[in-house]
Amino acid sequence: MRPEEYLLVEARICQERENLSHVLAELEKHGLYPEVRSDRIGGFRLTDDEAMRIVGSILHDFYTFFENMARAVASRIDRSVPSGDEWRKELLTQMVLAIPGLRPSLISARTARLLEPYRGFRHVFRNVYGFQLDPGRTLDLVRGLAEAVLALQEDLDTFVREMRSALQPGDQDPTG
Repeated sequence: MRPEEYLLVEARICQERENLSHVLAELEKHGLYPEVRSDRIGGFRLTDDEAMRIVGSILHDFYTFFENMARAVASRIDRSVPSGDEWRKELLTQMVLAIPGLRPSLISARTARLLEPYRGFRHVFRNVYGFQLDPGRTLDLVRGLAEAVLALQEDLDTFVREMRSALQPGDQDPTG
């Protein structure tokens, strides 16, 4: 892999992290992040169909954040983006893999388990009517978001650090 390819991926990760900060700020503004402290969003009770549409869109954005980074890694570094009906699930699995001589894992198996419900929700959100969203399940995802975000952020920091180290092994301080 050329260093330029990795630098492009790192820039994409940085850009997506900025996007995530906007998503989280939106939830925080409404008292829904890092913990749920409100029973309303946009003037609607959290159990209202309209609230589910708003919250669902934000949760969809969260998974889009991860998926955009994963696709950048798959296309630029792995040179293999899954296809077919299950490509999103395969992409999540692919990002757990450390590929010797190419890259470390983007995320840990634990983080993948935390992300799996958001991947599933993304599918539901895009394929059902907003009024069909289950408020209990949707709010459970909101409640679990802080843990998923923290795990993902830690994994991204590790990935960037390890990739930089692999690209410039002589320039790294061995004490960390």
